[in-house]
Amino acid sequence: MDDVQARIQHELTILRENGQQADLILTPRPAVIYRVLPVLGSTSPITTDVLVPVPSGYPGAMIDLAFLPAGSSLIGQVLGQPQNIENFDGRGWQQISYHPHNGGGGPPWDPAVHGFHTYLDELLTWLERRR
Repeated sequence: MDDVQARIQHELTILRENGQQADLILTPRPAVIYRVLPVLGSTSPITTDVLVPVPSGYPGAMIDLAFLPAGSSLIGQVLGQPQNIENFDGRGWQQISYHPHNGGGGPPWDPAVHGFHTYLDELLTWLERRR
């Protein structure tokens, strides 16, 4: 396992120890799937999975973007423009142009502090702040 994968696995261990399901997938390109995220502020309890690609050059390169399952009712409600659909982990995912660490409300990217374990907070805020 290379250093990047080892770092991501460590970050996912932190998430799992705090009760969050998350998995690193390697094909067709590396990404993390956050599983069963609560969508706060909904009139009825709902959850969603969110896929986040591992950027080339991570951890120096900031985590950016998010994908929702294709056909999700949250597409068009969450901030960010829907983009292309890609297949990961046996299903379709629609990319949303979401950039929390680049003017989207999150703190500036600091690879010594931020990672997939802290990106969870940005995703939960994103899911809660719908149009």
